[in-house]
Amino acid sequence: MKLGMPTLVQYTSMTENVQLCNILGLEFIELNMNLPICTPEHLSYSKLRNYKEQFGIDFTIHLPEEMDLSSYHPSIRQGHLERCKQVMEWANLSGVKTLNMHLNNGIYFTLPHTKVWINEQYESKFLELLYDSYLELYHLAKSFEIELCIENTGDFHIPHIRKALDTLSSFDNFSLTWDVGHDAKSGFNEESIFIQYKNRIKHMHLHDYNGKSDHQPLYTGIVPINKRLNFANQHELSVVIEIKTSQSLTESVTELKKNGFLS
Repeated sequence: MKLGMPTLVQYTSMTENVQLCNILGLEFIELNMNLPICTPEHLSYSKLRNYKEQFGIDFTIHLPEEMDLSSYHPSIRQGHLERCKQVMEWANLSGVKTLNMHLNNGIYFTLPHTKVWINEQYESKFLELLYDSYLELYHLAKSFEIELCIENTGDFHIPHIRKALDTLSSFDNFSLTWDVGHDAKSGFNEESIFIQYKNRIKHMHLHDYNGKSDHQPLYTGIVPINKRLNFANQHELSVVIEIKTSQSLTESVTELKKNGFLS
């Protein structure tokens, strides 16, 4: 098991994130590509390699959350697919081996008494487009020896997303990120899915949920933190302590030390 931190929005340079990671004794930083400082255009692969050599830390990558690889608009789908490929090439040059990404749920229409997901209404086309996109991505991921991990956002129990996961599981390098805070926020509705695919889990996002909000400091909510970390240790996962301020992250690291997960 390796423990890391997210890129913090309070910092406007990668050096500040790297310094905190080093101070806390963590092993890697997850580069969040929603932040401009984490894009390939701003952060060269040689700079990432320099950070690794100077500080002895690794990196993972969180792809932009708006990626929609099943868009019904060909130019949008191709644009997002191309960006994913560019990031994978950048990761390969940087020596990064884990990429985290969301499945885009798509749009829903709100009716008087329910809501209708467009991707569920047009399920066969949605699954076809998604499969074709991942066929390309998984092929490239295999050539680069990269884990492309799909993260739950509280949506894995939605029927068309569950069918998407079952469809993609036919690829031998299909991998998952277990976000345990999102799982808790969903009422632990996703836990059974992760148990089914436990051998496909390669990455974990660790944060607490207090009944109102997730991304809370560890041991302040209802997530069974030690149980999840024991699972991560057993399956040799990389674990992002996904607490998003330096103060709360530091407090969570202190609690992990008290519980014997960090020295």
